[in-house]
Amino acid sequence: MNTLAKLRAFMEEQHVEGIFIKGDSSIRYFTGFTGGESLLYVDADRQALITDSRYTLQARQQAPDCEVIEHLHGFWPEAAKLPKSTALALDGDYFSYAEQQALAAALPQVSWKNLNLVGLRQVKSGEELARIRRAVAISDEAFEQLLPHIHAGRRECDLAAELEYNMRKLGSTKTSFDTIVASGKRSALPHGVASAKVVEKGDLVTFDFGCVYEGYCSDITRTVVIGKAAPWQKEIYGIVLEANLLGEKVLRSGLTGIEVDRTVRDFITSKGYGPNFGHGLGHGVGLDIHEKPVLNKANNLPLPSGAIVTVEPGIYLPDRGGVRIEDTVLVTNDGCERLTSVDKSLKELA
Repeated sequence: MNTLAKLRAFMEEQHVEGIFIKGDSSIRYFTGFTGGESLLYVDADRQALITDSRYTLQARQQAPDCEVIEHLHGFWPEAAKLPKSTALALDGDYFSYAEQQALAAALPQVSWKNLNLVGLRQVKSGEELARIRRAVAISDEAFEQLLPHIHAGRRECDLAAELEYNMRKLGSTKTSFDTIVASGKRSALPHGVASAKVVEKGDLVTFDFGCVYEGYCSDITRTVVIGKAAPWQKEIYGIVLEANLLGEKVLRSGLTGIEVDRTVRDFITSKGYGPNFGHGLGHGVGLDIHEKPVLNKANNLPLPSGAIVTVEPGIYLPDRGGVRIEDTVLVTNDGCERLTSVDKSLKELA
């Protein structure tokens, strides 16, 4: 089933006869258009892409199956001409309040329904999987190139810049999120974006990064030690590594996100560090860096085969430091396939 057929089947299930879509990733998924500042309308017979003169030629080239409408004074006058029904929806998470109000004013007879479309992107096609594999390979190679240059005296932001440069040289178009390089006490910050702090001897250093290749994201985390690891650092690293491997061992389609998360969380708790692992075990990856499905305490839906998720347990000790190890994996019927290839053993860097 192609992506528009998948969308129309979902709309029928939801008793919706037309939908306006503003999320850039969803528009790309359903049409192939990679530009911005656009609005997609889909019903049973029509798919129309409204954009401005900066993107009309690109839209016609990338989305040949869409009717391309060029607006002059905003989306809404053109949008009001499209629907034949009042049973309409929008992907409301991507509309601002002002935009929702403007669309409602343009179509006052409609009673709106909000549909979240991200779930339709959970199962990756062969083409999507190939792009994600390449994005992961770029991230892996970029970090391998950086490893010999990680040492005391370097600033976190300089290491991040070098890592990002490596990824660009290898073919990425941009980073998939702000690169995290967090050293010493800052490694206890799960999202410690690279700062001007200088890396010192004895520091744990967490690198969490990813790139975008042909629209698709990668995500990886590795933690290293500068110099010889202290006993407490070896202890928490060993526990996180076991937790990471356990998550990958138990993960398979049919289990819920709750079940996989609980297995790993219970293991970390049994080692005495339950309060130091606060975030979910993982999340989906695709056109967006955070997608469905998720591995956390709230997701009670079975994981589908063909989804891409992260497995990223961590232990964070305030005022001391932290460790996170993250892989990107493909969910299968009988387990999972790790896409990340960077070695996970503890690296003590001179």
